[in-house]
Amino acid sequence: MRPEFIFCPLLLLTTISMLAQSPDSLISATTDTLTARSLNEVVVRAYESNRSVLTTAASVGLLSRRDLVQRFATPTLVSAMNTLPGVRMDERSPGSYRLSIRGSLIRSPFGVRNVKVYYQDMPLTDAAGNTPLNALDVRMLGRVEVIKGPSGSLYGANTGGTVLLSGPAVLPGTNRVDVNALGGSYGQIGYGVLAQTATDRSAIALSINHLQSNGYRDQSGMSRDNVAFTGTFRPDEKQTLTALFIYSDLAYQTPGGLTQAQYRANPQASRPATATLPGSAAQGAGIYQKLGYSGLSHTMAWNSRWQTTNVVYGSSTEFNNPFITNYERRADQGIGVRSVTRFTQTTTQSAVPMALVFGGEWQTNWTGSRNFGNKRGQPDTLQTDDELRSKQWNLFVQEELNVVPLGVLLTVGVSRNTSGYNFTRYSIAGKPGPGPQQRTFDPAWLFRASALKTLGQNASVFVNFSNGYSTPTGQEILSSAGFFNAALNPERGVQTELGVRGRLGDRFQFDVVGYSLQLHETIVRRSQENGAEYFVNAGNTQQTGLETSLRYDVLRPSNAGKGASLNIWQSLTLANYKYLNYQQLAVDLSGNKVPGVAPFTGVWGIDYTHSNGVYAHLTFQFLPPFALNDANTVMADPTRLLQATVGYRRSIGKHLAADLYVGGDNLLDQTYSLGYDLNAVGNRYYNAAPRRNVTVGLRLAIK
Repeated sequence: MRPEFIFCPLLLLTTISMLAQSPDSLISATTDTLTARSLNEVVVRAYESNRSVLTTAASVGLLSRRDLVQRFATPTLVSAMNTLPGVRMDERSPGSYRLSIRGSLIRSPFGVRNVKVYYQDMPLTDAAGNTPLNALDVRMLGRVEVIKGPSGSLYGANTGGTVLLSGPAVLPGTNRVDVNALGGSYGQIGYGVLAQTATDRSAIALSINHLQSNGYRDQSGMSRDNVAFTGTFRPDEKQTLTALFIYSDLAYQTPGGLTQAQYRANPQASRPATATLPGSAAQGAGIYQKLGYSGLSHTMAWNSRWQTTNVVYGSSTEFNNPFITNYERRADQGIGVRSVTRFTQTTTQSAVPMALVFGGEWQTNWTGSRNFGNKRGQPDTLQTDDELRSKQWNLFVQEELNVVPLGVLLTVGVSRNTSGYNFTRYSIAGKPGPGPQQRTFDPAWLFRASALKTLGQNASVFVNFSNGYSTPTGQEILSSAGFFNAALNPERGVQTELGVRGRLGDRFQFDVVGYSLQLHETIVRRSQENGAEYFVNAGNTQQTGLETSLRYDVLRPSNAGKGASLNIWQSLTLANYKYLNYQQLAVDLSGNKVPGVAPFTGVWGIDYTHSNGVYAHLTFQFLPPFALNDANTVMADPTRLLQATVGYRRSIGKHLAADLYVGGDNLLDQTYSLGYDLNAVGNRYYNAAPRRNVTVGLRLAIK
């Protein structure tokens, strides 16, 4: 634990608390109205529409500040993301994230792939297609939007989806410091501070957080320090300038997968040694990642119709990965720009309201990677010395027409995407490498068309058609198997979705979407005997699903905010993913289920709050068995996960308020695997999640 992450928050707390002036209570300051408002009031940024959910012609999942930091006692994105239909997030060991949006995790032995992620208009996903989502701390976030399915017409190549992240909202007149501390089972300790100040011309937020855990399994400890700074300034009425800086120091051990027999006998064990390979603990297997990210965004409103937003960013990552068979040291450096111009035309006697959005995005990334032998957690003899340069750019245009008399919103968008890799192996086993290699992908045109019809003031129906294109990521084209896979082709997909959303009366809200995605050249993972992975194209897959999100307000507080609020909700996903034509050597796997996708995922919740400060959240998740390999010969165990958080908020005078809470995870004390190693060699599929555990925390707000 670094001493500066103890003293810096205390120093900042002391300094800013002396300046605090606002008498607002913690309860009013932290009340999150996103989930309490009607669908026609909640505005989303998806597809640059800045429209209400009700009038957005796409499937978009929303997480509010309350969903992210209050519903679950442990500060992690995983539980919150899994409440969204069509979204599945894994954490095979603490700190090791995987994210799937309407798809399988067969491309992701670790990390986030086939998904584009932006933080307040700035790309977090680099030119090599990798996203350091585990470098972020959920306490630095204020809101998450998840666009499901291909969205390349505006955000570049992907077939999974796009995630839009935002920091906590800072209202003018705000001067406050939020301090949090928590402790729990398996050596969990966390603390952090969020300082916010804002005027009519500026808004500044600084978040400093620490989280650590010994882990449930052997060789599964984790520690993360995170700093995030966001400053927004308005020099005049037309301009807005936003600066972003993120630093993260993450270290987590990787216990490795277990066979079913090992998992049943001792789920807490790390991967044991074999006759030919040492175990995870003996080799000190883990990930050590330091990330620095900075970005600058400038928005100019030229007049009532024209607006431009220009973004520039840079990132640098230091990555060390002692694995069972090798020790990888990698350095990544990336830069990029994004420009968006928006033209809007309001209603006139001779025109319909319209919005035209056009622009482009350019990124490049340099990766230097050295692989050594692993001698009990220390680098040994140099095996390979590589350099990988990746680049991608896209141009896009989108037009939106609002036919007001008919209550119809039409959207058409198209983009042109280009990407490629240059690879050089300077040496292998001390000898000169084979020389430069190149893989340039053919330019791809991505298209999206949608139509939405409002049904009165409280409901709408939409149809959305889009095609997707996802090139191999840098970690797929140059995987841990150690060869440059120039034969790997991009995935291509075509998606059609039909949805209806709205509310009945004042209390019941619904959002139902059905979709079909035809995916070609599906990328899947393969493993060698030593555990190193490589990737191949698996022919075509058909992916169909139904996603439903329902919510009913049983109790509502009075207009004065007094009394109780009680909501019940459910999030259901039905999925039928199968290979259409997939030949694996002499075995025909056509018709088999795609591994890693549950046929049914259900999440149910109850939220209770009272004006006296008491609140409670109860969440239950269920997944039935699903295939763990392409042959469909091994099935996952059912998952039954019960989580609960109970807390009490109270103002203490004019300048201080407290929030004391206790939460429980896996309250049914189930033995289950939150993340599986799909198509694992040696049948090492299982990564046991923690048994029943408890977290106690305290939040203080000083104003």
